[in-house]
Amino acid sequence: MVNVAFELGKQTKEELECSKNIDSIQYDSLLVMGMGGSGVSGDVLSLLSNEVSSKNVTVRKSYSVPKKLLELKPFCLFISYSGNTEETISGLEDAIKNNLDWAVISSGGKLIELALEHDKEYIKIPKGLQPRAAFGYLTQAVCKIVDITEGTDFLKELSEAGDYLNEILKEEEDSEIFIEAKNIASQVNKKTCVIYGGTEMSELVASRWKTQINENAKSKAFVGSMPEVHHNEILSWDADLKGSKSNFVLIFLRDDVENPQIAKRFNLTKKLLGEKVNIINIKPKSKGSTLIKLMELVLLGDLFSLSLADELKMVPEDIQGIETLKKLLED
Repeated sequence: MVNVAFELGKQTKEELECSKNIDSIQYDSLLVMGMGGSGVSGDVLSLLSNEVSSKNVTVRKSYSVPKKLLELKPFCLFISYSGNTEETISGLEDAIKNNLDWAVISSGGKLIELALEHDKEYIKIPKGLQPRAAFGYLTQAVCKIVDITEGTDFLKELSEAGDYLNEILKEEEDSEIFIEAKNIASQVNKKTCVIYGGTEMSELVASRWKTQINENAKSKAFVGSMPEVHHNEILSWDADLKGSKSNFVLIFLRDDVENPQIAKRFNLTKKLLGEKVNIINIKPKSKGSTLIKLMELVLLGDLFSLSLADELKMVPEDIQGIETLKKLLED
């Protein structure tokens, strides 16, 4: 799967198949539904939309469309890499039942079938990957949606981000970013990661890192948000000082556009907790757009989680636990 991670930049540029009237999509209120590696692209859409628009964007990662949202009659965007995610299909069925307008992003499956059946718009992405490995394709798809509705140029920014990723990865396994990823993995090893973000972008990346650690390395990870953790979680390192130092790594995902008080809080947290838990401070090297910094940190997290899998002798592609659960739910 490391080779797939190396292709993240390429995914941002590969042309996607779209329905003929995809450019007709418009909305004042948007509901995005998706799960797991597909659902994170809804968070990306929300992040980008919030930069340029005051339109309401709700990202839902569960079954069905709640009554309160149905009353708003939002445009609905359903995202599932396989096209067969049961939670997402549940929401789509609610949209049909309540006569809401909708579109889908998928590689195929039932979502594309329903879009064709109901003459709805779609963006189709290449098959053959696990959902979390299609981040570049999914990000490209949601960038297109925002560009259509807001007249922005996020697709161009994403292409530039792709150029940047290709450049910093040109030495492949000898690249600085891959060496950094392996270094983080060696520091973490069998410890549990707790990851803090302090902006909408870094909180999104923290969530992505968590799920990549879970799926690729089969290891536990948890996330927190600055400043909320200063009102509760900062005390949690006191009860078992020896255990905290031995069993946890605290990762700070930083952003150069943090509120000054957030930056101060990160620095004070390192000062207060430095003797209680191992701390790793990470910041994107790019000083470009939110999208470029997002893609750089996502790439670093992907490479870190894959390096951690190697450290722990785990197989990233093995998702048997998830597949077993899906089969049990069918009974």
